[in-house]
Amino acid sequence: MTDRRENDLDRLIANLPRDIAPPANVWPSVAARLSRTPRHGPPLALAASIAIAAAVLASVFTWAVLQGRSMPRAFQTTAAASFDEPSDPKYLRARESVEKTFRDRLALLDPATRAKIEKSLAVIRQAHQDIRQALTADPQSPVLEQLWESTWHDEFDLYDRVVQATQPSMIRI
Repeated sequence: MTDRRENDLDRLIANLPRDIAPPANVWPSVAARLSRTPRHGPPLALAASIAIAAAVLASVFTWAVLQGRSMPRAFQTTAAASFDEPSDPKYLRARESVEKTFRDRLALLDPATRAKIEKSLAVIRQAHQDIRQALTADPQSPVLEQLWESTWHDEFDLYDRVVQATQPSMIRI
């Protein structure tokens, strides 16, 4: 029965006209749309001006750093000079949840892999503490501050990689 329907459909499709001319009153608007050329000028000009502005801004910051001058007040952030761990209850609960999931998933791995991951985590945490101590001595160092933040990212990236690697595989139905 399916073959008959397919044959009927193939026959109907074969009998369709190859070209259909639009009615005379519609053709002028169709021809006008076909002859239009897309405008690329303004978006390209806008992208170029944004790129130039970004390059100028980066150059100003680089020049100021190389000259040993502080950033203009308009660009300075009002970040706290405290490099203590966050104490916000929402952050602490979220971190505890992430760490619990990490620990649960870590337990699923074989002991040799688990030991390597634990060792990596210890190195990341020690680096975080070392950089934090260096920041207390030199709180104005943007490099140390960036490295300190980077260790947080590294720790959470490690958590994420373990959770992703131990994620149950999806079954296709």
